[in-house]
Amino acid sequence: MKVLFIVNMEDLGFEEPLGVLYLSAVAKQQGHRVYAVSNDLARIEAKIRHVQPDILAVSVITPSFPYLFETVSRIKAKYRIPTVFGGCHITFFPEVVKHGEIDYAFRGECEGVFVEFLGLLEKNKDVGHLDNLVTRGPSGSIRQNPLRPLVQDLDTIPFPDRELFVQYPQFYKAEVRSMIASRGCVYNCSYCFNKQYNELYASSGGKVHLRSVDNVIQECLQLKERYHAKLIHFFDDIFPFRRDWLGEFAEKYPAKVGLPFITNAHFDICTKEYIESLARAGCKTLFMGVETGNEELRERILHRRMSNKMMIERAGLIHSYGIKIYAQNLIGLPMGSLAKDIETLKLNIDLKADFSGAYLCQPYPKTEIEAMARQMGLLDDDSVIARSFYYPSPLKLPQKREIEKLRPLFSIVVAFPFLYRHIYALLAWPGFAFRMFFSFLHGYKIKTVILRYPMGLSGLLKGIYTFFARKTNNMFYAVRGTGIKKKEG
Repeated sequence: MKVLFIVNMEDLGFEEPLGVLYLSAVAKQQGHRVYAVSNDLARIEAKIRHVQPDILAVSVITPSFPYLFETVSRIKAKYRIPTVFGGCHITFFPEVVKHGEIDYAFRGECEGVFVEFLGLLEKNKDVGHLDNLVTRGPSGSIRQNPLRPLVQDLDTIPFPDRELFVQYPQFYKAEVRSMIASRGCVYNCSYCFNKQYNELYASSGGKVHLRSVDNVIQECLQLKERYHAKLIHFFDDIFPFRRDWLGEFAEKYPAKVGLPFITNAHFDICTKEYIESLARAGCKTLFMGVETGNEELRERILHRRMSNKMMIERAGLIHSYGIKIYAQNLIGLPMGSLAKDIETLKLNIDLKADFSGAYLCQPYPKTEIEAMARQMGLLDDDSVIARSFYYPSPLKLPQKREIEKLRPLFSIVVAFPFLYRHIYALLAWPGFAFRMFFSFLHGYKIKTVILRYPMGLSGLLKGIYTFFARKTNNMFYAVRGTGIKKKEG
């Protein structure tokens, strides 16, 4: 079988789409030929003519679904090629298969069923019995097959197929490479799908599954030796914190790999032992979810039970080991206010965050925070979400204009804390000035907080360009249920 993946490459920065690369790896292992193309109609048509694929494959997240669906619809109008959709959007919105442009859809973890699916199609055999499959039934009904249990031994899955992007230097020649050491998350934040995902797989033996340290080391060495990686970004939801695993990793990684790395953590798990092990292994930066400085909002709305005092203490511990903090925050929350968002700003200053990003709340459909917002009357039926969380939240909020101005200003004030006392006066200024300065500041922080490895000027400029080269998101889409409505914004 010849499989052509359509990928929203313009929405990606350093982040390799690991889901697609894992699927490509298992497919090639079974002898199938796999290709990739960016989500551009002219390029897709040229690739179709050249490759003549047997099937088009699309892995989608919720914000990009309508954008990819529009492209596939136009392709399906001209070419009689079956389509298969997967990814987290399909997992939580399997009903989208009612659209005739989607021939097959798969929910959940799919490496195993994907190769079985391709094998059956190749032999013209029925696929209707496959686990995880969603199809259209009679009279528009939706048929969902049971989910296959999660893979318990992640070492059995081949490494991501990075050769898939040989024609895309954005990924193939990047000095920052993405990988994961684990799958899953133990937390139940209201704005994330992880809680629902854990519920879907409640019988699959735990919320988090780890690769062996040796297996992780092997992939790191491949990235270093074959792909000339200079920095590794572990994209785990939370970097593994099991004591025995981390102790082994901290011993083997610096001795065998020795590359700096960055990853995600949670203040809850940042004990002295955990941070000491990360520092010993070579961690340079932790992406930390602060989210809000208001403890009531943090607990009631976000379901993150941490005190500001504990976070400040843990931030001090992290800094004492030479690890930088990239703080991530949500502003414009349900039950929030401009004053509460300024509390968040103050907490980031107290944390001495090395960089602080403020993102406008996007309450994705079927998350708990969306249900809260709808119950509070903050969302309309035709409300829209953006392809990027940088763009205006659809929530109906008091002082929304000022909150939107605060987004770029937030990072500036954390970097220059003396400005905090003038915050309300600054919010009266035109927003474009902050956006421009924020871009320069962000570029500088990319080098000093994220890209913490030796590089020349050309490498720095390339890295900053890659980070900012994501498509400017000037379109918003309604993705309520299965409706798709484009709106210029």
